[in-house]
Amino acid sequence: MQGEFSRFVLFLVALIFFSVLFGHLRSVNREYIYADSAFSETETFLEKKTFLSSILSFLRGILTLSAKTASGESVWKHISDRMPPTLHLAVFSVGCGSLLAIFTALSVSKSEQGSGRGSFLFASNLILSTPVFAVAVILLLVFFVRLEWFPPGGYEPWNTTYVVLPGIALGSRVWARLHQFAATTASFEMKSPYARVLRARGYSKNRILWNHVLLKILPLLAVLILLDFSSLLSGAMIVEEIFFFPGIGKSMYYAIQTMDEELLSALLFYSGLTFYVLGRLSIRFQENLTGKESES
Repeated sequence: MQGEFSRFVLFLVALIFFSVLFGHLRSVNREYIYADSAFSETETFLEKKTFLSSILSFLRGILTLSAKTASGESVWKHISDRMPPTLHLAVFSVGCGSLLAIFTALSVSKSEQGSGRGSFLFASNLILSTPVFAVAVILLLVFFVRLEWFPPGGYEPWNTTYVVLPGIALGSRVWARLHQFAATTASFEMKSPYARVLRARGYSKNRILWNHVLLKILPLLAVLILLDFSSLLSGAMIVEEIFFFPGIGKSMYYAIQTMDEELLSALLFYSGLTFYVLGRLSIRFQENLTGKESES
């Protein structure tokens, strides 16, 4: 426990340093935003901070929740307002993608050869080699322009129709990664001596796959699923911008574009902290499951 706490403190210090550093570097030349206006570089509203003052300002903003965006909005209120849409999108994307990946991977593992295995492998490789923005544009053209089934973007609180298209764009990559890992691992386990003993006892392939192989590969799958979930909770800038989805990723894009130092630093801090916490939880979860398996 003490080692975990020390690791977290060191990570927190490094995260604050780099979050403020990147936010500060991005906003150093903020006067270029006004290059075509009548304002001068020396106008007083273009307040220039030193790196040390930026760190102190960021720490004060964390402790007192007083940080403001360039437009005067509370930074933490801005982030909290965008967390529910981001959470909705992440749950839909990772949930659908991971469940479908487990189903397809175990289904194709029942037979050593077959067209289904090759078809799913080709589809997963195609998805992983295709830029996510291209998938998003194709989904828009098919399901909005052509079929008019789903809205082209935006968001209404907990209305799932608004997360279907961006969720499929992001979830397809989740499916592709998990399917390849799960299919390879499940096929290897089906050839193991343990699976052969179960087959000799009269166990069906379905029973072996769903009751034994799945439980054995579940710890590693859980790590990958939680890592995907944490990355989506940290925002998906390209997809959220294409679908003008009001999530963390779109706010990150806005902060970079407007050189908003306070908002950008806070978003980087939030993203890094989210990824770290869920990453450590996934490792603990894997260790617990592995420990229970070894005891049994």
